[in-house]
Amino acid sequence: MAPKKEFSYNEAIREVEAILEKLNREEPDVDQLGELVKRAVELIALCKEKLRTAEEEVAKVIRKEEDN
Repeated sequence: MAPKKEFSYNEAIREVEAILEKLNREEPDVDQLGELVKRAVELIALCKEKLRTAEEEVAKVIRKEEDN
């Protein structure tokens, strides 16, 4: 199995937006709908993780500055 491409936050958001646009523009069949929703959920989870990581990094920098 090929390794998954590492997406940046912005790339993931753009793909979620493209999925939403596709869902609003056309009525996909059930199989396609399932795949689109599954992909959107994966991308949203990735975005949440990236936001959580960034929040932790910022908090660490702030704590370090406050200790100085």
